[in-house]
Amino acid sequence: MTTVSRPGAMRKLLSLALLIAAVISLPQQATSQTSKPETVRDRLWVFSFATNSDFVHVGRRSVMSAAEGNFYLGVPNILMVQSSAKEAPYGRFEPPFEQYTVALRPLQNVVWSLVGSGGFHKAEETAEVLAMAKRVPNFRGVMLDDFFTGKAEGARAQWTVEELADVRRKLDQTGKKLDIFATFYVKHFELPLKDYLDLIDVLTLWNMASDGIRNVEDNLQKVERLYPRKRKMLGCYLVDYPKKQGVPVDLMKHQCEVGLRWLQQGRIEGIIFMGNTTMDLGFESVEWTRRWIQEVGDTKLK
Repeated sequence: MTTVSRPGAMRKLLSLALLIAAVISLPQQATSQTSKPETVRDRLWVFSFATNSDFVHVGRRSVMSAAEGNFYLGVPNILMVQSSAKEAPYGRFEPPFEQYTVALRPLQNVVWSLVGSGGFHKAEETAEVLAMAKRVPNFRGVMLDDFFTGKAEGARAQWTVEELADVRRKLDQTGKKLDIFATFYVKHFELPLKDYLDLIDVLTLWNMASDGIRNVEDNLQKVERLYPRKRKMLGCYLVDYPKKQGVPVDLMKHQCEVGLRWLQQGRIEGIIFMGNTTMDLGFESVEWTRRWIQEVGDTKLK
């Protein structure tokens, strides 16, 4: 059968093709135009430990797990941090680690420590976490807790710069955008650590002593001056560990309100609360923080 080409038919086919192309592209356009704005809650994290591992520090039993800590505060992001050798008899994350991530599936972002509390690290655990990073969908990065030794010379960190660079390469080889987070105490601010920090994506800023909370603005300004391009998060203790008591509510309020202002200004990427193992001990600072998150959590960020 011979097919006769007609100009009118060709125009209809062209119009139909254009209509199909427009329909196909519509979901992407709609998504970009109607995507849900980020809220304060989206930028909140819990610095989490194995259940009861803080008993050695606070002398009180906790039964709250890592996932329960996020549920209690109503926070969608978590840092999972391995226990130190001193803490391990009271609680630690036991391999295989991936089983713990089942309870974390509802969360937005999961970060797992390669260097844990007290600088604890073990080659077998590092290998397991790096393998897990490829498989867990909401896995976003690795944490280096108590990574820096506080020394200006000699062993400045738990790993050499070359060892950290090797971890960086392995993370990049996963094909995912994975960040390296590190604990950065006030005492570390002016140490010669640039070679390490060049390999670290996010500095989490901490001041352990409650008395120093009033200085958070000065501390951030100092880090901004030293490392202006480095991404930063504010770490907030719920408990004053040296005193074995909750952070005074007026100081808790101060650090939370300052952190909120910094989030809104774009000076920091998030606020981290430490941690699940102190949330069920009756400290007023914890319940105040929970109520504060309920009040400000849905605030839109620009």
